[in-house]
Amino acid sequence: MAKIRFIFFLLSVLPVAQLYSQELPVEDSLEVEDSAPIYDTTVFAPSGALDKYISVADTSNLEKMLSQNPTLALFKSMIVPGWGQASNGSYKRAFIYAGLDAWFIGAAIHYKKQAADFREQYDQSSILSQRNELYGLFNDRRDERNKYTWFAVIVTFVAMFDAYVDAHLSGFPSKEDRGLSLELDRTEDGTVLTKISLSF
Repeated sequence: MAKIRFIFFLLSVLPVAQLYSQELPVEDSLEVEDSAPIYDTTVFAPSGALDKYISVADTSNLEKMLSQNPTLALFKSMIVPGWGQASNGSYKRAFIYAGLDAWFIGAAIHYKKQAADFREQYDQSSILSQRNELYGLFNDRRDERNKYTWFAVIVTFVAMFDAYVDAHLSGFPSKEDRGLSLELDRTEDGTVLTKISLSF
């Protein structure tokens, strides 16, 4: 039965694979006078091919405006959740991550201590019904300890990648500094030229 399913899978995938393996015809490109052809995507366009249509209005290097290295922010939040956010200037999120992690670690320690106490009482007891009850309590506290430990680990991972992304975005201008303008010009032949500028 598995062989028949595999054969049907191959027969259904083969036509699709052949379709995608065919090269696109050259006529799909847009020929522009006195320049190289411009394709549907700019990924394969030669450098500077779109300069005649749109120019760079702002040459600011946003990488130089980052509050810190994003990888450093990731490792800071791995050591202490919220440290990377604090270095990025996001103090509210730093407080939330640090508070959640401290709460979960504290709860895990609390339940670990209770589990150890119940285990000790279980070992010392000789009454079967009492031992069964103590073992149930020990098992419950151990599960709670594991749950809060996993919560702390999850908060740490989320804080790490949040600090990493936040450090990448720290170079962008604030909302107050951004501006967008749109200008429409009509040439002599009736063509409408659009100029969009984004100021930081």
